[in-house]
Amino acid sequence: MSAAEQWGANTQFLDRMIMRGDKIILSNPVLDINKVSGAFRKELDYMIGKGYRLNSGGTQLIK
Repeated sequence: MSAAEQWGANTQFLDRMIMRGDKIILSNPVLDINKVSGAFRKELDYMIGKGYRLNSGGTQLIK
């Protein structure tokens, strides 16, 4: 699977989570989003673009 195909599958997964209204709990707290990089940062940016934000403790994405 190419990187583009992987990202496409990942966005489908994230979109299904959004549609179901799943609670999004992060495995590692994000205290400073500017220090996050790679695929995890791409996922965070995608979810932020969909209207989510980090909670005050950086442990969840909330609407």
